[in-house]
Amino acid sequence: MVEPKRYTPHLLYQRRQREHLREQWRNFKLVVDWTVWLYLLIPGLLYFIGWYTSLWTKALPAWATSVPLPLLTGIIELIILTGGVLLFIEEADVLFLKSRRVWMRTLMMRGLVQVTVLQLGKMILITALVAPLLAHVYEMSLLQIVLTSIWLGTVASLQVIAIHIIKVRYTGWRRWLSLTSLVIAMGWMIVRTSAWMSGDMYTWKIMLSIAAVLLLLITMIQMRLRMKGTFEGDVREDLRSRLRLTALMLSQAVRKPKSPQTRTIVFRKPRKLFRKRSIPNRTAEIAFKAFFRNSETLKLFLQLGGLSIAAVALPPFPVNVIVCGLLVIMLTVMLYRAWDGLATSEYVQLVTYDSAALHEAGSIMARMLLLPLVAVMGYVMGVFWLGWLSGFLTAACTVALGYGSVSVAGLIRQTRS
Repeated sequence: MVEPKRYTPHLLYQRRQREHLREQWRNFKLVVDWTVWLYLLIPGLLYFIGWYTSLWTKALPAWATSVPLPLLTGIIELIILTGGVLLFIEEADVLFLKSRRVWMRTLMMRGLVQVTVLQLGKMILITALVAPLLAHVYEMSLLQIVLTSIWLGTVASLQVIAIHIIKVRYTGWRRWLSLTSLVIAMGWMIVRTSAWMSGDMYTWKIMLSIAAVLLLLITMIQMRLRMKGTFEGDVREDLRSRLRLTALMLSQAVRKPKSPQTRTIVFRKPRKLFRKRSIPNRTAEIAFKAFFRNSETLKLFLQLGGLSIAAVALPPFPVNVIVCGLLVIMLTVMLYRAWDGLATSEYVQLVTYDSAALHEAGSIMARMLLLPLVAVMGYVMGVFWLGWLSGFLTAACTVALGYGSVSVAGLIRQTRS
């Protein structure tokens, strides 16, 4: 007769980890349309491979060669703040596991080791992405790049565990005060250490830094394992970490109810935007103000604008010009769709409009929203490509392109209606 397998805390951790991963995968499949992502990921992956290869084979942009190492590590510090600890401790454990110190200690140890490995892997990936910068600008060898990734991984693990201790220990204003102080102190330490390591004897300095951070990390883990009276905080933070991805996906599908506002953030006073008070101008003015008064459309517009500016600034010539042209067309289509939402609304249906006046109002609103954004896109593209003075020329070209895109799209829409 086969003897049944003995249940251990390691098996309990593995079972809860598998259940958590299956739950996250099921939630992910409910939201993601794989057909759409297939068309987005494959071209994006091919473009990223070509862009990353060009960083090794071609000269880096002028702005990249002037980035100091402390500034780069400061940016990486912002990425470190996205991490978290997951111990897989549940509410029902108070009936059995809380009285068994060995089981609770094992679950905590497995969770802390796992977050250390995950942070190390994340920092290795980030270091690989910025490796061309480290090799060409800071003239690091392969050994120094590997040591840099290990140092960033240990620092990230130390900071994530320290943040976890504060979260399970404190609540309210003490929690936010402690977290703010810790983040500022850790950021200052990373930047100062990076400035100290840069220069001569980088290899020995970074090895000494890794040893010091490892000692702090081991001390922090031992401190966490000896902490008492944090069961409720552990359960609360574990539940929050496990539901983080689900909450993020639901936030894109379910709108959070908002309290009614008596006054808007922008355009509080009824000021006129056009001196000529024709029907198309007044309708476009109403649509323009309504676009910015809606927080959802304003948030989407700002997000797309920021991504568009980054998308035209990073690629080399002529990729940046092609990307800029495609983005202008995409933004034009998006703004006309936003206009369609207003043109078919009950407010507009109350008034008898001429179709030509409506088409003209839509074109005016699209130009009002598009031209300032494409001007910024063109200037940033020119600054990163040719220089700050040439940015004005590229800005004028993108404004002309945006004006032409809106006019052509408006003409096509008018002929089809």
